[in-house]
Amino acid sequence: MKKSLILLSLAGTTAVAHAQSSVSISGTVDLYAQRVNGSLTSRSLLSSGGNSSSKLFFRGTEDLGGGLSAGFWLEAGINADTGLGVATNTNNQPSGATTASGLAFNRRAIVFLKGAFGELQLGRNWSPTYDAFTARFDVFGVGSGIGLNYTASINPNQVRVSNSVAYVTPRVFGLSSTIQHWFGENASGSATSKDGSGSGIKLNYDQGKFGAVAAYARTQFAVGDAIYRDVAAIYDFGPVILSANVNRDQQGTLEQKGALVGVRVPVGLHEFKASYSRFTTNAANSPTGEKYAVGFVYNLSKRTAAYTTLARIRNSDGSALAIAGSTTAPDRSSTGFDVGIRHNF
Repeated sequence: MKKSLILLSLAGTTAVAHAQSSVSISGTVDLYAQRVNGSLTSRSLLSSGGNSSSKLFFRGTEDLGGGLSAGFWLEAGINADTGLGVATNTNNQPSGATTASGLAFNRRAIVFLKGAFGELQLGRNWSPTYDAFTARFDVFGVGSGIGLNYTASINPNQVRVSNSVAYVTPRVFGLSSTIQHWFGENASGSATSKDGSGSGIKLNYDQGKFGAVAAYARTQFAVGDAIYRDVAAIYDFGPVILSANVNRDQQGTLEQKGALVGVRVPVGLHEFKASYSRFTTNAANSPTGEKYAVGFVYNLSKRTAAYTTLARIRNSDGSALAIAGSTTAPDRSSTGFDVGIRHNF
């Protein structure tokens, strides 16, 4: 349960009235035992985030009056199995990559201004292409079951971007959009001065039982711009919930295509889920991987769940994709099995 802290206005040296603010602290701790097998190497391990990423939120808003509000969102990823923070990136390029260490607000760190005009967001933020790969459309989203078309992508900014400015339009008849730009922050005068800078747009539609998202993003690199396109949709039929996503990424001469179809079947308070994903590239022989995943989530309460997942990757035409933590030879298979507990607070 979220703990909401109402911050009282502090009296200053001047008689200025301050609006009331609220700050909330919440998060997730998710740990699971995992066995991954590949034709070359296998491993048993305890991992973080098999049903939902382990994370810590600090969020706050202030009512400025007249329908205007301001606030912040700080979200840090946690490797709960070791206690380390999750790595981030300072400039949207390989040179800005960090290693897992102390707590870092790698997942989101923004300040925003919101009103009838929409919302302006500044800081490290979700990229336009991220929504299509979240657990809403990929029924697993994390762990051994995560879609193959997400884990294998070339996209260095598929999840989040640093140094970004985003504008989110108001929602009208279920439709809204996000326009975003991010900066690589390199010094001018070199061939790579624009590396890590880019722009993108995302369209969202939510009406009743149907939802969809489409996104396009382009990040500049001297070696060839990275271009990302994705579309995803979900529909709640009642007895089952179907979802799917499709993506196409390219950089230079390399092109990658992927797709996923998933199903959720509510079983009382619990949930059965399964997905099929596919990933291929235009490299020699068009190496292709296919992934099958099934899982069950047993909700012990509104905040706590036990879960299990079984996944298998089949490779062909020279592909050597494997469940994270294992390695496999070309055209061989890889499997993963998870059992874990997730707690929201």
